Amino acid sequence: MLASQLLRRRFGRVAPLTLSLTILVSLGGMSFALLQSWPLWLVGAATAIPWLPIFTIDAARIFRSYQWLALFYVLVVTQTGHFLEHVAQMIQIHVLGLAGADARGIFGTLDIEWVHFLWNTWVLLAVVVLLHHFGANRWLWLTVLFSTWHAVEHAYILSVYLTTGLSGTPGLLAQGGALDGGLPFARPDLHFVYNLIETVPLITAFLYQAQRTALDTTKGCQQR
Repeated sequence: MLASQLLRRRFGRVAPLTLSLTILVSLGGMSFALLQSWPLWLVGAATAIPWLPIFTIDAARIFRSYQWLALFYVLVVTQTGHFLEHVAQMIQIHVLGLAGADARGIFGTLDIEWVHFLWNTWVLLAVVVLLHHFGANRWLWLTVLFSTWHAVEHAYILSVYLTTGLSGTPGLLAQGGALDGGLPFARPDLHFVYNLIETVPLITAFLYQAQRTALDTTKGCQQR
């Protein structure tokens, strides 16, 4: 109970008025973009940008108090956003029946092999750095296992792209992939699963580490 109270106090200091205004501006930006028939990626940007100040302030506040936990926070928020992009793509494909260029998530302009490769490289490097500081976190070890394989997949896909100029190839395990023809899953479905099994343990690892940090802080305060 004390740990949860400390977590709310240290990681949830956004004033209600600030939060309310941010929600209003975000919804207003989304509504305006939809009324103006902006492209989907601009609608997403208009909705997300108002949250950047809160995200930046929170990350800076966590860094001042807990240093490396701030990197954890940034990684969790950005990877969760990336996962939601895959959720949007699944809705486009399996609910709306879209395909091709119409089923590339919200920020479809970023759906290129270089971006996929660089993103997964960033996630893997960040998790490795966090393991150096939070090596006892078993959920983080599980995350590095999944993120390593995901990064290998995109490294192979990028190598095919650089060699042939073809994008959207199945990689190693998607249907038609290099490893024995792959699994019976199209690339978007498989990479949705990849991101799901990478994001869930990452979030769990952060919550566990935040609780451990809160408990250690509480014990330190009680011993003074």
